[in-house]
Amino acid sequence: MFDRFIDYAAKVAPDNIAIRSFDGTISYQVMNRDINRLAHALLAEFNPLPKVVAVNYLQIHVHWMFLMALSRIGVISASVSSNSDVAEKEIAVIQPDVVISGTILDIDTDAKIVVFDLDWYSQALKKYQPDPIYNFYEADRVVRVSIACGTSNVRHRIDHTASMIEAAIVRMTTQEKISWSMMGVIPKSPIFLPTLAFGSFHGFLCFLSIWSICGTVIMVDREQYPAAITMLSPDLMVISPAQLQSISKNLPSDAPRLDHLRLIVVASNFPNHLRQFVKERLTNNININYSTSEVGVIASINIDQVQYDDIAGWVLPWIDLQIVDDQDNILKNGEIGNIRIKGPGIVKEFYHNKEDTEKQFKDGWFYPGDLGVLNENSTLRLLGRIDEIYNFGGDKFYANKIDLVIQNIDGVSDAAFFSTVDENGLNQPWIAIVRGDNFDINKIGNVIEKEFYNLPDTNILWVNSIPRNDENTVLRYRLSLLASNYKMSIE
Repeated sequence: MFDRFIDYAAKVAPDNIAIRSFDGTISYQVMNRDINRLAHALLAEFNPLPKVVAVNYLQIHVHWMFLMALSRIGVISASVSSNSDVAEKEIAVIQPDVVISGTILDIDTDAKIVVFDLDWYSQALKKYQPDPIYNFYEADRVVRVSIACGTSNVRHRIDHTASMIEAAIVRMTTQEKISWSMMGVIPKSPIFLPTLAFGSFHGFLCFLSIWSICGTVIMVDREQYPAAITMLSPDLMVISPAQLQSISKNLPSDAPRLDHLRLIVVASNFPNHLRQFVKERLTNNININYSTSEVGVIASINIDQVQYDDIAGWVLPWIDLQIVDDQDNILKNGEIGNIRIKGPGIVKEFYHNKEDTEKQFKDGWFYPGDLGVLNENSTLRLLGRIDEIYNFGGDKFYANKIDLVIQNIDGVSDAAFFSTVDENGLNQPWIAIVRGDNFDINKIGNVIEKEFYNLPDTNILWVNSIPRNDENTVLRYRLSLLASNYKMSIE
C-alpha cells in the first residue's frame, strides 16, 4: 500500500529527486519504474506468495526498493538489522515466512532465507518490464510489521494496517507544518537526512512522510552523516541525542553552519551541552519530540521554549495524556507518576504476547512505562522509566536524573546509572562513565555528595560508550552484565 506514495509522486512530480546519495540521484519516475521491475521479479520467484517477508540488506537504497516492491505485490514487509546477531533476534520476534538478504545469513531460524545479492538485483531491473501492478486498498489489511523495544528491554512485534500508516503520515506532515509555522521559509520539497533505524515504525514513517510530499531522502551510511551534512545540504533531520553526540565529535571544525536546517531531536532528555553544540555549529531551528513505536509522536516543543533537559514538550492536539499513580488515580499538575496515553492510530496489542499486552494496554489506554510530570503550564517532563526507579534502604532515586547530573560534569563525555546485586542479594549503585578531556574523578564524588547525599557508596565502571537502543534508551541491563563480569574477573 505505502508504495502508492511513490507511484503518485511519479505522476505529479516525475522529475523530483526521490533519493540522493554520494553516488548520485534517482527521480520519482525512475524509482517507480524500478519498483515495478523488481515487483515482477519477486512474482516470478515466489509461488505462492509468502505472507510476511523480512528484508535484511546493508545497502539502504536496495533495502527500500525491496520494501516497496513487496508492498506493490501485497506482501507484508519488515526490516531487520544487517548485523546477523541482531537480525537473528529480530527475526525470532517478527516470525516471517521468508527473509530476503544480500548475503548468506548463518542464523537459527525457521524462516526460508533467500539470497538476492546486488548482481541478482541489477539483473532483475534489466530483465523485467516496468508494467504497472496495482492492488486494492484494503484499510484493515496488515501491510507492515515493526519491532518496538523503546518502552522496555523486550522486543515486541507490532502489526500496522494500511489505514494506520496512512493516518500516521497525515498526522506527521500536519505536525511538521504546526511545529515550523514560525519559521520564515519552509521548502516545498524538503531534503531529508534520516538517522533513525527504519526497522522502528517512527523511523519508517519519516521516510514515507517525505516521499508523500515529493521530497528528497538522503541515503548514506551512519559514519557518513558529518560529510552528508556539509556536502549534501539537508534541510531536515530527525535524530537522537546519542547520534548528535557522535556527530559533535566528527564534524569538521571548518564545517559551515546550516541556518536553513530544521532539526527534530527525538529524546527523553536533551542535555544542555548538546543543545549548545547544535546551536553553535549546526542550526537554531530545533524541535524536540517524544515518541514511541506504539503511538507515534506524542509531544513536541521548540528549542527556544526549553527550560529543562528532560522536557518533552506540549502534548499534541490529537493525543490524550494523563499522569496517574499505581492505582490509576489521576494526579495533579506537578505530581510525578505513570504516563498513560490515548489517541488515534495507537496499536491495540503486541503480536502473540498476551502477558505484555495486558500489562501495557488497559481500558483503551497505552502505558509506555515512562515516569512523567505535567508542569503548571501543561508541558510534559520525562523523569525516566518506571523500572528505573532504584530503591536503596528506602530512599528512591531516578536513574535518568542521575544520568543528567553526571553527564553535565566537565570532563565526562557520557554516563549512565545502574545497579547490580551483591553476594548478599542487595542492590548496589553503579555509574558507567565515558571519560573525556580534563576528567577528574574527584568531581564525580563531589557532585554525588552534593546532589544525592543519601546515595550509598557508588561504584564506577569505565566504558568506551553507553549502550543504547535505536530510540536512545540506555540499556542498563547490559551495563549490569558488564559490571558483574568485571567483579568476577577481579575476585
